[in-house]
Amino acid sequence: MAREVDVRSVVVQGLSILLLCALIELGAGGVFTGMQEGFTAFLPGLIVMVPPLLDLRGNINGALASRLGTGLNAGLIRPRLRLSAEIRVNLASSLILSVIASATIGIFSFVVNLLTGPPTINAIQLLIQLIAIAVIAGFTSGLILASLTVVMAIFTFKHGWDPDNVTAPAMTSIGDFVTIACIYLAVLLVI
Repeated sequence: MAREVDVRSVVVQGLSILLLCALIELGAGGVFTGMQEGFTAFLPGLIVMVPPLLDLRGNINGALASRLGTGLNAGLIRPRLRLSAEIRVNLASSLILSVIASATIGIFSFVVNLLTGPPTINAIQLLIQLIAIAVIAGFTSGLILASLTVVMAIFTFKHGWDPDNVTAPAMTSIGDFVTIACIYLAVLLVI
């Protein structure tokens, strides 16, 4: 069932969520700045991993939000908090992509550290630690954010807002906070 597009509502939805996202991003940047010294003190190469993991979360959950918004607007997904086949496939693919991309980011962080950082005594241990941190942080934040993306897309659709205008930008901003927290927890678990 197609909805009629009201330009005023698109502008109000888009502007309000983008202003909220700007505030969230400022807060996430402040938190990251405070944690930056701790990240570099924990493990060489860890600071290289943070920006790609943040981008990964935004890209994957933005794409998931867009797919869900399109499915809801096209009537392919019913606006219910149930694991339908469409939602299950989208959740599974976003989590699988998160794990694979996170492991790749861990490997690239190790390579960048080898090329630019101080010599490491135990390179294999550093590689395993960086991959473990990336995968734990990527999977945990992916699970939290993918679930939140589904809830937010359905909630906004049920309340008359277009999920394409609200969910994708909101999840990319919220994802920064969640991902930084998950990286920090993964560091504590691994080291």
